Amino acid sequence: MNVREQLVNGPGYCICTIDNIQLFEKLRDSFVNSVEIPTEKIENIGSLRKLLLNMSLAEINRARVSLLKLNHISEMMVESCANLVETLCGIELFIQRRANIIFNIPGNQQLRIWSHYEITSGISPFTYGIWAPFHDLEDDGGVYFLDQKASIDMMKEEEAEGQVNGPTVLGMDETPKPIRLKFGQVVVFNPFVLHGNVAFNSRFSRIGCSVRFQSCKKPLLQKNSDYLKYYRLV
Repeated sequence: MNVREQLVNGPGYCICTIDNIQLFEKLRDSFVNSVEIPTEKIENIGSLRKLLLNMSLAEINRARVSLLKLNHISEMMVESCANLVETLCGIELFIQRRANIIFNIPGNQQLRIWSHYEITSGISPFTYGIWAPFHDLEDDGGVYFLDQKASIDMMKEEEAEGQVNGPTVLGMDETPKPIRLKFGQVVVFNPFVLHGNVAFNSRFSRIGCSVRFQSCKKPLLQKNSDYLKYYRLV
């Protein structure tokens, strides 16, 4: 599979296998050992997924805050996918200074991530995103992506109406089906594809990690070193 062709001229996203699964497992375990939930013992990613089900939003937010001490997740993410990242951007990069670790709880009460393009958040058109779950996704609790052509057509329609992420995007008639992934798989996507997540029903919570990167030889545009930092692949 030609990943660059898929991202540039194809659907704008594709599923790849993580190059260094041992490093990615170390990343996941580092996360599990760092998250703090008072009075609860977290044995592994499975036990954490269960614990989150019975926690209040305030308790979940406190657990997220406890992760601020992790300052190496971005580097571990790009190194886990080093071959993929180098193929797209070379070895000298700008990477997101602090990767996103996302908790999603089943049920309609969860915070929905509305359909959006990375490009509307000041992300350079030369930036790619990678997203991977810390466990298997065997239901519809994952992230959905809209084909690049359909995404750009929708963007043009909104532009003609003077809108950005307006009713056309937020009120899509049919939301694409979320991608199902196995642990060790990652989705890489360009900044022009619409994506997000919807409420889902599952026996467990979903936990994933995402990071953005680009070649350091490409312009940053709106984003700067407050968001991105220089990094050279090992």
